Amino acid sequence: MSQFPFKSLRDWIDFLKERGQLVENKEDVDLRGEVAAISRKIALTNGPAVVHHRIKGYPGWRIFSDGLTTRQRSAWALGISEDRIVTNLADKLKRLDKVKPVIVKDGPCKELMYFAGQVDLVKLPIAFTGEYDTPPFITAGISNIRDPETGWQNTGIRRFQLKGKDRLNNLVLPFQHEGIIFAKYIKKNKPAPVAIVIGADPLYNLVSLMPAPDQVDEMDTWGAFTGIPLEVVRCETNDLLVPATSEIVIEGEMDPKERVLEGPFSEFTGFYSGLRMLPVVHVMCVTMRKDCIYQNMYMAVPTSEAHTMGHLMNEVELLRQIKEFVPEVKDVAILSSWGMVTAVSVDKKAKVKKPGLVNKIALTVKTVKASPFVKNVIVVDDDVDPHNVHEILWCMSVKFQGQKDILVIPDFPGTILDPSEPYLGKGPGVTSYTVFDCTEKPPPYDEAYKRGVAQPRENYRKLVEEKWGIYGF
Repeated sequence: MSQFPFKSLRDWIDFLKERGQLVENKEDVDLRGEVAAISRKIALTNGPAVVHHRIKGYPGWRIFSDGLTTRQRSAWALGISEDRIVTNLADKLKRLDKVKPVIVKDGPCKELMYFAGQVDLVKLPIAFTGEYDTPPFITAGISNIRDPETGWQNTGIRRFQLKGKDRLNNLVLPFQHEGIIFAKYIKKNKPAPVAIVIGADPLYNLVSLMPAPDQVDEMDTWGAFTGIPLEVVRCETNDLLVPATSEIVIEGEMDPKERVLEGPFSEFTGFYSGLRMLPVVHVMCVTMRKDCIYQNMYMAVPTSEAHTMGHLMNEVELLRQIKEFVPEVKDVAILSSWGMVTAVSVDKKAKVKKPGLVNKIALTVKTVKASPFVKNVIVVDDDVDPHNVHEILWCMSVKFQGQKDILVIPDFPGTILDPSEPYLGKGPGVTSYTVFDCTEKPPPYDEAYKRGVAQPRENYRKLVEEKWGIYGF
């Protein structure tokens, strides 16, 4: 029986199958929208993961998707309980020591190898998402790049648009680690070696989405979670390390000067991105398993597998980084679009003793490394679950007055991916940062709150939890 830690995508697929959380689709599926539409339906219904066995035009290929579309499956992948998953993860990471990966001589990812002249990325079953995503994008590609000055290897999920048999686009953002590292290669006027992993164990996918501090190797974090080193192999054409059990590894170099047009792309904001001139990856080698499984990750209008994964790992890192400056913060929840709406809970008693604590939280949130996409922050007391949208809306309804409880900071750093920013007329990457104070107000404005929340007694609420199954539910 497969169990945590999962050492390959196949271990994960077997586990999901044992848990009744996998559909084996034997119907023909079309890459030009059907695969994406199935993933959309899975996300909207909290459905199971899926392996597509019959891909039109790509005989012999299989596509896996939606392994991490629900919080429950993400919790299994991380080896923890779904209950209070963000705070538990943050506490766990604080206690754990990093475990370096171990280099092995060979691995399943090298069963087949194709070098220059043999490479043909067009043969990969790359699924389209939106009707205007042409050519299609590799959406579950995990990019690896090494800092030429310190030797730090950074790992992160990125998108890569197909540009030919041996060429890809790469969205390199200057504020993210890959962009910071690539800038050093540009300064040196040298190509940047990259390795793109498609089809890896679920934890490798999750840690690659963490907005970790500089110089933190995500493979060390994998080892911290599992307590064992990740088995890795060296690439064939560069010294980058990749999981030995990867399904596909694309090795190449990013040219420091060459740029080609990228887009449009079905962005996490729910709208298509614009067209941009972006760096080019020249592919030098592709290695894969003999019967490899292509992994696809749906991302478009929320919700999707990408949103579920990204929100969870960003919540963990936001909480960890904010608590270093404001220990009174208890939990963080990303409610939409990679943090564009984020809820933060604060110690209720501490807030009474420390006037201005909400404003301190507001400024801290936007200061930490993990917050580039944060735009609207809702602050609630710690007796409210920030992950529960119903409770958040309730607090906004009965604890918030727009005349007093809103803080708007204009001309704040935002993201060029926000489609609403042009409305401000300030240029790309400039936003209005807005904070909603939805906490209970101090005396003399707390009379109504003193009467208490209207609900059954606590002893009966606990009794119902214990007897829920006995009732027949």
